[in-house]
Amino acid sequence: MKGKTEKVGGKGNEDNRLLKELARLKRRIRDLETIQQEHLRMKEDLQSSEEKYRTILEEIEEAYLELNLAGNLTFFNKAAVNMLGYSPEEMTGMNYRRYVAQDAVERIFKIFNAIYRTGKPAEVFDYQIIRKDGTKMFREMSASLMQDKSGNPCGFRCLARDVTKRRQAEEALKEKERELEIQSRFLAESNTALKVLLKQREEDKLELERNILSNVREIIMPYIGELKKERLTADQAVYLNTIETNLINIVSPFLRNLTLKQFKLTPKEFQVANLVKEGKTTKEIARILNISKGAVDFHRDHIRKKVGLWKEKDNLMSFLISLS
Repeated sequence: MKGKTEKVGGKGNEDNRLLKELARLKRRIRDLETIQQEHLRMKEDLQSSEEKYRTILEEIEEAYLELNLAGNLTFFNKAAVNMLGYSPEEMTGMNYRRYVAQDAVERIFKIFNAIYRTGKPAEVFDYQIIRKDGTKMFREMSASLMQDKSGNPCGFRCLARDVTKRRQAEEALKEKERELEIQSRFLAESNTALKVLLKQREEDKLELERNILSNVREIIMPYIGELKKERLTADQAVYLNTIETNLINIVSPFLRNLTLKQFKLTPKEFQVANLVKEGKTTKEIARILNISKGAVDFHRDHIRKKVGLWKEKDNLMSFLISLS
């Protein structure tokens, strides 16, 4: 009986071990199923994200491009295709030198080279491209370095947008500014020429007035003075005074347009005239200039004749002040 009991006990222990192993395997299966479900969920999320970002890349207006280190296109979106005008098949593997304007190729190379050496992205810069149909466009682009799983440089990713209309507007504005500058210079030159003509006209006018004033003063008035010395009838005296008065009225406006320097005074007369204008008396002028009072009166008479003051009642100081 004892041997039989031991046999039964040993079988029970084996059954327990089997049950525990089975439970452990079930837990493992559940864990694996959970992990598998998590992987499936992550895969679905990744696919969803890829589809989301691919949709975004396809729908954005900006052109997205990826190039390898040799500058050949390896990936691009629909906007990039529309921008360049080539088919996707034509663009795959196309080098940037094929569509970048010749004068910008060297600059683009230097930018990519700097990105490769430093790892720093390039700030926004603009350059000209040539579409498949030959149309020239301007685009603005930023670029950064792509790295493989080991962290080694493997290419460049670029984001570009068409700025042709903006550049055309800027060029049109610059052209308009150049035109306005030319017009401004033309107007300035015309204004200068007009000022010269007006100045010349004014000088001609003053010259004419001086000539008339000189002729009246030096030719006509002396004859009138001589005629006054003759014995004239009452009517003749009236006529002569009328002529003299009207001549004075005619030339009086001319006197207001003249300055003291235009009367061709001698240096001494100029000194006397300035002192008279300051209100100095004959005695004071004589003392200041160290000349006799008779000499002062002599100069005053000459000044009166040169400035056209023929009547005794005309005040010389008031006239000289009016010329200031």
